[in-house]
Amino acid sequence: MELAEARKKRKMVVVSGAFFALLLVLTLFSNTLQAITLPKVRTETPVKGKLVHSIEANGMLKPVEEVELKNETGWKVKAIHVKAGDAVVKDQLLITYDSKPADRQIADEQTALKQQKLQLEGLFESFVEANRTGDSTAINKAKRDIESRQLDIDVRERKIQALQEDLAGQRQIVAPFDGIVTSVRATEGLPSLPGQPVIRVSNASLGYGMSVPVAADLASLLSVGEKIEVEVKDQTVQVMEGRIDEIVDTQMELAGGLGEKQDAPPVSKTVRITVLGEGLKGGERAAVRLQKSVSADEQLLISNEAVHKDQEGKFVYVIEERKGPLGNGFYVRKSYIRAADANANQTAVREGIFPIDQIIVESGEPLQAGNRVRL
Repeated sequence: MELAEARKKRKMVVVSGAFFALLLVLTLFSNTLQAITLPKVRTETPVKGKLVHSIEANGMLKPVEEVELKNETGWKVKAIHVKAGDAVVKDQLLITYDSKPADRQIADEQTALKQQKLQLEGLFESFVEANRTGDSTAINKAKRDIESRQLDIDVRERKIQALQEDLAGQRQIVAPFDGIVTSVRATEGLPSLPGQPVIRVSNASLGYGMSVPVAADLASLLSVGEKIEVEVKDQTVQVMEGRIDEIVDTQMELAGGLGEKQDAPPVSKTVRITVLGEGLKGGERAAVRLQKSVSADEQLLISNEAVHKDQEGKFVYVIEERKGPLGNGFYVRKSYIRAADANANQTAVREGIFPIDQIIVESGEPLQAGNRVRL
């Protein structure tokens, strides 16, 4: 009897142990299954540092000052003394014109002037003869004729002088300053079209520049007069000193359009940069790469993907670890932040997180505060 009772108790102990073991296995399996079905998240910890804005722009160098030289006469080109790309000095001869038409006109005017002077000598002889005879009428007429002829001579002398001055200025084109010939639009033996530019010269002393578009928020980090490094690419790559000369609203935005708000802040600016360097001729490709930091102080930096926004402001999801009887669990906590600045990839946070926080950057499912997640 006692033996049967003992067997019964042992059997109950075995059954109970098996039951609790099964219950434990099922519980662990259930927790494991539940954990597998939880949203998986990717986290990062804030990095302490300075937020850096990268500014990159490319353009083509053009002369800061370039003049177009013209010839208004329509004369034939006698000789072209330079070609595009040549360096020239002030008053250097660039183009010579065939001035035969003007030379002939001046020669004709000088011949007519000699005739007038000969006629004037005859009038003086008439005046002398009138004085000898004492004829007052003849004397007065001779005086008037002499004065009239002298006025004609004065007019013709001024005309000849003007023609000679025009000839001196139009028979050739000279460089207005030290510079580079950027283009020549003339052909020897053919006339130049009046009013049309025949040669362009850039001012070497003023350097070369480019205008590049920059996002308005990035342009606000730049200042007029600031010196920067510019990579100039021709046959080789050279780093030259550049200077920001002007920051203006982009012309397209100034023009506006139908339905656009004219008081809206511009989204981009045009930055004009001057490059001073030897050997430049214009047409070279140039690149600017700058890194700017708004604040001198270090702040906590997080990825932009971690930042969300609602009606109350910007926030992040932070991992909160909670202890449980079967292990620790990870839960989502919503934390509002004060962002100091942001660039294309990172946000600088002033308040709302700590360096040890695990910030959720990515989740397989939409999250809410209090959700349990797996890492």
